[in-house]
Formats: sequence, structure tokens, C-alpha cells
Amino acid sequence: MSFINPNQTALVLAPMEGVMDAQMRALIADLGGFDYGVSEFIRVGQEIIRARQVLLEIPDLNGPVFGHAKLPLQLQLLGDSPELMAASSIEACIAGARAIDINFGCPAPTILRHSGGSALLKTPCAITEIVSAIRKALPAIIPVSAKIRLGWENPNEVETIARAVEDGGANWITIHARTKQEGYKPGVHWDAVARVKSLISIPVVANGDLFTPEEVIRCEAESGCSHFMIGRGILKNPFLAHDIRASRSLPALRTDIPDSLADRLRFAIQRYAILNQDKAANSGFIPNRVKHWVGMIRDISDTVPRKILTAVKHARTTPELMEMIEE
Repeated sequence: MSFINPNQTALVLAPMEGVMDAQMRALIADLGGFDYGVSEFIRVGQEIIRARQVLLEIPDLNGPVFGHAKLPLQLQLLGDSPELMAASSIEACIAGARAIDINFGCPAPTILRHSGGSALLKTPCAITEIVSAIRKALPAIIPVSAKIRLGWENPNEVETIARAVEDGGANWITIHARTKQEGYKPGVHWDAVARVKSLISIPVVANGDLFTPEEVIRCEAESGCSHFMIGRGILKNPFLAHDIRASRSLPALRTDIPDSLADRLRFAIQRYAILNQDKAANSGFIPNRVKHWVGMIRDISDTVPRKILTAVKHARTTPELMEMIEE
């Protein structure tokens, strides 16, 4: 598994903390369309993360634990100690990781208080040290990448940050096209990503507000990127990767894709319940997870049909949810 091929478009499933866990990745793998995914981050704090803990947190690292479809997975680490990050990356590879990603973009306050995630955007030299330590600790066959934002508050900071990632020896870089201070406010800066693309020699993966194939086309035109990481867009439209592939004349991977967004969401909810049927004994597990999912979609846009909202709101057990969704 090469993950990123500079000469071939890659569609990457984003690591959405608290949302895109093993169960949700199983659904996306089942629906298909992505080349690979990146796991939620594992926090490397005051001690080395051992292989056993890696597998507890990312149980699908070596293959599916729900359903049968496999989505190749890159493991993401977050921390500020080069030594501990390097040692933990070795343990991750012992656990089965075939590629490592480093999180320099998480804007969560709890992470920032411990000098992790986007806090490191303020000190590019520290980014180089962490990337370099991990790169030197692992064999060349294991790719190492980094995910960043444009900077702490100024998009012009991204050039220095990206060069720091490249200087550390990363194989590629993913850029969320906002600063830390912008959070997830509407609007992204593809022009800043384009500057990085022309500045460094490693592949660049574009990320941020890619909700439709048209937005991917715009991103490609303005940033020059041909690799794309999709996050919240896949929650709204579970078949978005297929739509993007169709827009780029790539081979179709499924022939049973519903046309309307409502039917697509209903189809995905049904598949989610089926794939996680071992959780059905906990009657509220699947309905509660679907409530969370639909709530996130409504945060993005008000496109969830009222009948689906009603079903999700009132279902208390998985059979109730499935019956209401069918109706």
C-alpha cells in the first residue's frame, strides 16, 4: 500500500475525533470510494504509547472489526516530545501501522493546553524536530506525513510551517486551509495552499470545506492539488467519494448508489445498523450514534428530511429505528 502516489489522485478519509471511529469507518469502507483513511489521533503525553494501547484505541488498524470491507488506515499521533513520539511510532508499527501521520492541526483547547496539535504551529523548528525524530526511527518503507493548518492566525505563516515539515523528512503534507484562529468558520484559503504547492517538493493533500464535487474541482483549480482529504462532507453525503470519482471520470466502484440525498442518508443509516448489529443488544447504542451523526449534518446544513429527523428522534432501539427509516 503506497498511500499517496504523486501521479494519481487520492481521496482520503479525514480523522474526525469523536466521530470517525472504527464503527463509522466500517460504514465508509462498506460504501467505498476512498483510497485510505487516517485514524483519530492517539495522544502521546508523558510516556510511550505501547502497541497494545494502539490496538485498543484503533482496533481496525489491521483490518475490519465491523463488517467485512477493508479501508487501508494510516495511524495518527499527536504530541510535542520528539523522543516519545518516535518511540511511540515504533510501537505503532509493531501493532501493525503501515504509515504514520503527525497531527499539528488540532485546535481543541484541551490539546492546546498541553502544547500539542496546532499549538506547535507557533514553533516550526519543533515541527521539524518531531517529524525528523519519527522519520529517523522508522524504516524507509513506512511513510511519514503531517497534517497542519495555515498557521496560528496568519495564513502567510504556512510557507514556513510547510517547509519545516519537508525539512523533517515527511513523505507528504496535508493542509487544512484555515488558521487555528479561524477554526471551522466558512471560507478557506486555497491560494495559500497553492503557494505551498509551488514551494515544496513533496505531495500536498488539500483539506477543508470539500462538500461537493464542484468544490473539489474549485480546490484543484485554485490550489493545484490533486489529492483531497474529505471530512464533514462525507457525513452529509455518504457517497461523496463516489460523486467525486465520477466528476473526475474515475472508474465507478458501485452501481447501487441512490440518487437523492435523503435516500443516500437512509441507505447509510441502514447499513450502519447492519454492520454494527452486534451492538444491538445495547438498545440505545445505534440510535444514539445516529442522532449524533444527524446532529452534525444539521450543523453543516439543513438538508436532513423531516421524516428522517422524526425517525431518528423517536427511535429507542435499533429495530425501531430500522422500521421507521424503512417507512
